[in-house]
Amino acid sequence: MDFAHARQAAGLWCIGAARRSLARSLLRKGDGFEIGVLNLPGKPTEKRVPGPTAPFADYLLAIAAAVVGALLALGISRWLDLPNISLIFLAAVLLVAVRSSTGPALLCALLSFAAYGFYFLPPTWSVMIRREQDILTLVFFMLMALLTGNLAARQRRQYRDLQQAQTHTQQLLLFAERLSNARDHGDLLHAMARQLDIPAAQLCLLSRDEKGHWQTLDGSPTDLSELERISAEHAWRNGQPRGYDSHSLAHPHWWWWPLLEVDRPLALLGVRTGQGDAPPIDQRRLISALLPLLSNALARVKIAEALAHSRLHHETERLRSALLASVSHDLRTPLTAMRGNIETLQLFADSLDTGVRDELLQDTGTEAARLDRYIQNLLDMTRLGHGALRLERDWVSAEDLIAAALQRLQPVLQPLRVSHHVPADTPLLWIQGALIEQALINVLENAARFSPPGGEIGIRVCSDGDWLSIAVSDQGPGIPADEQARIFDMFYTAARGDRGGGGTGLGLAICQGMLTAHGGKMSVASVVGQGSTLTLHLPLAAAPDDEPGENEAIAHE
Repeated sequence: MDFAHARQAAGLWCIGAARRSLARSLLRKGDGFEIGVLNLPGKPTEKRVPGPTAPFADYLLAIAAAVVGALLALGISRWLDLPNISLIFLAAVLLVAVRSSTGPALLCALLSFAAYGFYFLPPTWSVMIRREQDILTLVFFMLMALLTGNLAARQRRQYRDLQQAQTHTQQLLLFAERLSNARDHGDLLHAMARQLDIPAAQLCLLSRDEKGHWQTLDGSPTDLSELERISAEHAWRNGQPRGYDSHSLAHPHWWWWPLLEVDRPLALLGVRTGQGDAPPIDQRRLISALLPLLSNALARVKIAEALAHSRLHHETERLRSALLASVSHDLRTPLTAMRGNIETLQLFADSLDTGVRDELLQDTGTEAARLDRYIQNLLDMTRLGHGALRLERDWVSAEDLIAAALQRLQPVLQPLRVSHHVPADTPLLWIQGALIEQALINVLENAARFSPPGGEIGIRVCSDGDWLSIAVSDQGPGIPADEQARIFDMFYTAARGDRGGGGTGLGLAICQGMLTAHGGKMSVASVVGQGSTLTLHLPLAAAPDDEPGENEAIAHE
């Protein structure tokens, strides 16, 4: 069997007068082989290969048991009859037979009978056997040694087989557990390497791409020689292991095991030892036993990757559709209003009084600013999504941020009451002011859209030593608890209470991205019917020494 493993044979044939025990042994140990038994009557059978010999220590045990039995029998012979003394020697024979094998048991039987005849059988102190019943005693000793020795050897062999089967099962269970936690091809190889535990071994998963070229699934660079490519091609085409020590291929460094799914190759498992020679036979047997589990795990990973790719494609299509809808609706709305105002001014400029013309121009400017904010949001989201956002930090005060945002949103906030409070000891922020200002504008515009006419928007700043928070509160309808985690998703909009007619759904997502780029975060607190509070959390850095402090709290209503 070892020779077949070494030569990577696909099958085994036993030709001749087949013995049942040999066929059973081949079937039991020939996992991965095609076993055939051809019985040819009249052909002489070869001699049976002798089994492993007993270790020298077992023969020492046989000698020691015979000596101890003789000494014990001599010590208690005055109190026992002659037939009972033979039981002491028989016990020694049984002990050796149970603890060792047939050979040491026979040796112990011969020595025990010699001691029994020399010391106790008449004439004593002589090796001559004169009575027929003494010969029967010798035969009985030998028979007991043979029977018990064979029985003990069979039990030990069964025990070893049971231990090996248990170890094999435990290895399979452990490997299956490791594979269940694997998420990609690298995890599969890591689990296989831990299970094999071959020193300085290198493993890879080799497969073909759509063009038929070899590629490693785990991304590891593998330089294959022409001979190793031929070996891999042979393993892929025939579904049989290929590698070192093959008759048809001369000594490639990689061993290849095909991973099959319904007789279709999924990939090749490549194993190369640190010395470049063949893996040990026991490791090759272990690999053959682990291949079905690895094949199933690889198929599962491929299915998971296909599902992930499908979900990504679906999500991409959803975002594309949402973006197209946003561009077609939210960006067209201010353009339509601007175009209508301009056409009105062109057609009726002479008949319109000054107040109406000024109102149309002001509305056009407001819609242009709205369009500019939409375009800026799209550009910011593109920069965030592609990782092109580069921070140019500077020291900025929270009061300046709030003042600039309120100034830019003056037309939007005009129907509302706005109050803000900034403590005097508020530290400076180490940020890119334009980005955080845009984030604050998005939050304020969101609050304005959901606030009722004449409602109040409150802005409050506080710090706790490590963080500075800017909280924006409104008196809108509030956000249900099951929707609060979704308001920062791209293109998510809530129509309930929105006076602006719906937005792009990008504003809060952009805020989250801008704050994350600064190491900050956003949070929401809301009660349905009582308004919402969106808070921008920014980390604080050590303030510059030459920055003058302010002595008064800044509070405006």
